[in-house]
Amino acid sequence: MNWTMIVFKKEWREMLRDKRVKKAMLFGPIFSVVLMMMMFGVIFSSVEKASKTTVYVVKGNRDKAVTGFIDMLDKGGMKVIDIDSVDAAKKGITKGDVRLALDFGKGMAASLAKPEPFILNAYYDPQEQKAQIALSVVEKESGMLSEGILKSILKEKGVDETFIKPLSVKRNEVKVGESSSSQFLVQLLPYFIVIWAFFGALSSASDLVSGEKERQTLETLLISPAPRNQIAIGKLLALIAASLTATSVSVLAIFVMYYLKLPFLQKVFENGLGLTLSGLFVIIITLVPTCALFGSILLAISSYAKNTREAQTYLSQASMFVTMPAAFSQIIGFTDFAQSEVVYAIPILNTANVIRNALMGRYDALGIVITISTGVLIATFAVWYSVKLFNKETILSRI
Repeated sequence: MNWTMIVFKKEWREMLRDKRVKKAMLFGPIFSVVLMMMMFGVIFSSVEKASKTTVYVVKGNRDKAVTGFIDMLDKGGMKVIDIDSVDAAKKGITKGDVRLALDFGKGMAASLAKPEPFILNAYYDPQEQKAQIALSVVEKESGMLSEGILKSILKEKGVDETFIKPLSVKRNEVKVGESSSSQFLVQLLPYFIVIWAFFGALSSASDLVSGEKERQTLETLLISPAPRNQIAIGKLLALIAASLTATSVSVLAIFVMYYLKLPFLQKVFENGLGLTLSGLFVIIITLVPTCALFGSILLAISSYAKNTREAQTYLSQASMFVTMPAAFSQIIGFTDFAQSEVVYAIPILNTANVIRNALMGRYDALGIVITISTGVLIATFAVWYSVKLFNKETILSRI
């Protein structure tokens, strides 16, 4: 009789009966992923809309140059509306009715014909982010117009127009890896995947052993014919299953959000998911030992604690050591540490970094082996410690 599987089925059945555990294991990942994706999708779409906002132009001399510039803004998606005066524009900005107002003064043509620089006055609230985005679009259009004017002047003088920019940088992209996932997903997905691998099992960990101590049901389990080491392994498998379920649900939620093709998520998934079959395989073989690591640590804490309250205290402290490296994985790409082999020896961070590289289509075989080995090594120690505690009568101590 396989007592390990009997204990596993018992614990798994009780987990699925607990509404609190089901919420953390199934609905929590879905809710957090969907909410985060929707939030960033709305932000990205709002930024795009802000670049096509309404621009107010102070009434004045609409010469040919001014008309041409306004046409450029109109073609760029900006809506241009006249406003009576600069004072009216300032009042509108104060009230929040106007984001950006442009004053062309007496016109551009006279200044440009001399030629002499023309200053276009832009009025906006510096604390209004949408106004700054719209202003950047206006500055881009003015830069293009300035370049065109300079080209015509140089042509009249018989000077090669390439001297407008005597020094320029040509971008030559070198494709590294087989994926083209956006930087946003590369930063966000490893965090979600690792976090839910831990929190999916956290909700049931405090009740798994320390909870049975309080309910005095652990004695019944320990006097059963099942060997104590198999009881410990069965409980461990239940925690690993919860961990794998939660992180799988979070990944599935991301896939669903991608295939729904919602309009406000186009910017988030503009380069697709960037996840290849080889990348998915690397993520899976890395996550399994990581889930075993989380499960074994949670089991050890629950076995060591004498009651549920004590277990919850230890578990809350342990969660800090998970969230901190997982959060650091979001910014590791901005540091030289991402290229260091040392990162693969740091638990949790190494898993997040391997997932990050997999999303970019980069596979460091040695790094993957070190990551898996580190997880297996720590998990083995934690399992050994839990089995050791189960084989002692002090496992029943509640004070």
